[in-house]
Amino acid sequence: MGKLRLWLLVLLALGTGLAQTLVEVTAVAALSASLDPAVRLPSGTYKARSPEPLLARFPEAKGYALEAFAAKGIAARLHATFVQQVLTAFAAAGYFVEAQEERVVDGEVRTKYVLKDSLGRPALLLVVRKGDELVYGFGKRK
Repeated sequence: MGKLRLWLLVLLALGTGLAQTLVEVTAVAALSASLDPAVRLPSGTYKARSPEPLLARFPEAKGYALEAFAAKGIAARLHATFVQQVLTAFAAAGYFVEAQEERVVDGEVRTKYVLKDSLGRPALLLVVRKGDELVYGFGKRK
């Protein structure tokens, strides 16, 4: 019985550790982007502590004020639907997709969306998917 208990604890520790390999998230659900409060984020979105992991994956985003988010739970498992909800939320706030670039690096699917607001100002939406993890970031040009 002791070995079974130990294995359960090990599996539980591995499961919770894998959920935060891309970014560390806060326990507070994010309702809107602080860079633009008009952007309403889908449920299941949590604010990341730092955008640094995204900046490491997208060095071209260094000229943008960036905030990062993570999808947790069932939202993260429905990658395509969740990303579509995010894009719809940005479109409703006046940000439209100008270009899209996707690449796969070390098992991660990295997608960059170049957005423009209604005044033509550039913004980025960065998405990283790996397994059941989904992390995204939004940034406006500094």
